[in-house]
Amino acid sequence: MNPPRLRKQSGWSGLVLSQLLAFGFLAGCLWWAVRELALILPNDRITASLSVQQALGPILQRQLLLFGVALMVSHALFGFAAFALARLTETAIAGPPPVRRGWLIAGWFVLLAGLVMAVNTTLHPASFFSGEVSWWRRHAFGLYPVQAAAIATGILVTWISTRAAWRVQRGSRVATAAVAGTIFVALAFTAGPALPKVFEAASPAAAAGPHVVIIGIDSLRNDLSVPRHGKAATPHVEAFLAGASSFSDATSPLPRTFGAWISILTGRHPVTTNARVNLMPRALVREGDTLADVLRTRGFRTIYATDEVRFANIDESYGFDRVVTPPIGAVDFLLGYAGDIPLVNLIASTPAGRWLFPSNHANRAANGIYRPAAFVRRLKNEIRIDGPAFLAIHLTLAHWPYNWAGWPEPGTPPEYRAAYRRALEEVDGQFDAVMQLLAEKGVLDNALVVLLSDHGEALGADTDSMLRKTGAHREIWDSLWGHGTSVMSPNQYGVLLAMRTYGRARPPGSPGRYDWPVSLEDLRPTLEEYVTGKAPVNVDGISLLPFLQQPELASSLQARVRFTETDFNTPSTLAGRYEASGIIDEAAVYYELEPASGWVQFRAERLPELLAHKQRAALSSHSLLAAIPDPKGGGTRYLYSDRHNPLPRPLAAARPDPSQDPEAARLWEALQARFPGELPAPSNLP
Repeated sequence: MNPPRLRKQSGWSGLVLSQLLAFGFLAGCLWWAVRELALILPNDRITASLSVQQALGPILQRQLLLFGVALMVSHALFGFAAFALARLTETAIAGPPPVRRGWLIAGWFVLLAGLVMAVNTTLHPASFFSGEVSWWRRHAFGLYPVQAAAIATGILVTWISTRAAWRVQRGSRVATAAVAGTIFVALAFTAGPALPKVFEAASPAAAAGPHVVIIGIDSLRNDLSVPRHGKAATPHVEAFLAGASSFSDATSPLPRTFGAWISILTGRHPVTTNARVNLMPRALVREGDTLADVLRTRGFRTIYATDEVRFANIDESYGFDRVVTPPIGAVDFLLGYAGDIPLVNLIASTPAGRWLFPSNHANRAANGIYRPAAFVRRLKNEIRIDGPAFLAIHLTLAHWPYNWAGWPEPGTPPEYRAAYRRALEEVDGQFDAVMQLLAEKGVLDNALVVLLSDHGEALGADTDSMLRKTGAHREIWDSLWGHGTSVMSPNQYGVLLAMRTYGRARPPGSPGRYDWPVSLEDLRPTLEEYVTGKAPVNVDGISLLPFLQQPELASSLQARVRFTETDFNTPSTLAGRYEASGIIDEAAVYYELEPASGWVQFRAERLPELLAHKQRAALSSHSLLAAIPDPKGGGTRYLYSDRHNPLPRPLAAARPDPSQDPEAARLWEALQARFPGELPAPSNLP
């Protein structure tokens, strides 16, 4: 007796039904997502500025088209999986099926779609489709409910496939196609292609070196503390610091990511490079030569990698042979929101997501589905080490909104602090994974590794504001939260900076903690002198290498003056008016889309206004002089304070009398020289 063949009737109609169900599912998800986006996009200060009348340009059009194609293909394959499982079910059943094929297809589709929604709810509580945290995220016998459902479904599919394989005649093309299709869909949605490993396979580091590695952790406070929560559990960062030369008084010249990293790479102040604001138009940045440029001329392979590029558009033009980043530009803003589709969320975290949904894969901007391990896996697959290398890796998990896949976005100040603590502990593990990866690739056999933060984070602590005793309520509040909002907030511009060597690399100096006044601008000249034996002369920073080698020389640093400034905040924000409609209206006139590149950028014609609203400060080892513009355009207040015992007092004259207040006068002169023509007359004269 011959085994039964798969029925030939209604084959095409069943396939059509599966596709109708798949695209109906997609249409429903898109409807829900658009409904949510209608609330979110107008309230985002960047997307609110992208007018629908503005030309998208060829780059953004192509990126959106590819996303649409990948979205349709993934749902088409999802529908085919339901069709293939229905056909296998018919084959596995002895005798006529108990229900019509259409009902089998619909049943399998509902089961698979339900699993997708349940997995999305479980893994991505910040997704549009997750709602409130529910029983889906509660353990029972060590498993989430969706894990038990997935195991049961897997057992059912395995049983059906095995039974069908025994019953199908060897030459049946339909059965073969069904089985192959099911296997293909399973592999595509789980394992994904291994193409990155083929083209960028890891290789042992060559004997030459030393390698130079900079690892940045975004928004990391230099004391590793969380207000009202004590120190975060960061054992791997602390283990690194225990054997490093670290600097307790390191500052950022501009406590926002783009300005800080341009100073790190160039050794120059933002006034010199014109990197004065996040999303500065590329044509207006005067970076000159970078550390990557110099090291590349000496045979180093230069690589920059980060998991977040929305506000720091750093690409190959800054001297890098390769960048490992999400796509830069408006597509990152748009698809970070619009890409929140349950099936996309599941695929994006797999290796297949690197090719199908690059704007959602290993992208911290898509925080609701971001997985720290996915970015480390991407580094492993795409970074080749076959000679001396300069690696700059920036980890952004500790940046607002402090959440990732599995954690909802915090909504209140107490939640901010708890979420920030979790993020610090998670990024500590990510840092350890990166260090293990560098060891596996042979980098740590001969390397100088720098660990830094581009800026700190104010979280409402008593020490987060120097205005606690003398400031107005709104001034105090603005200096207590975030970064780049107030020069009177030490934990915004104070940063972590430490370096240590591994393997055969010679130490730059004795390990220890130094209280010298240093800046992120000092990193490029220090590293360049370490590698080449000569520090660059056309930079604003100084090489710390001589002081590390002869610490007794560091006494000359005590008279050093450094500078910091704020970034863009809308006039309403600076004036203490936080009505959403006003801030959105202002933001809409500050950003634009550059069609040729697809990048979002700050409008050049608004830069004078930006400069007029910036706060600036000059810092010595013990004192600070701040220039704070009146948000109503009434001049500038100058506040002078002891940094270690803050009690800011307004200066009563245009220039402090050197005979009466020599340190204030010295900082005044330095501030005027650093920001020539930018500081108007004081508004706090008698």
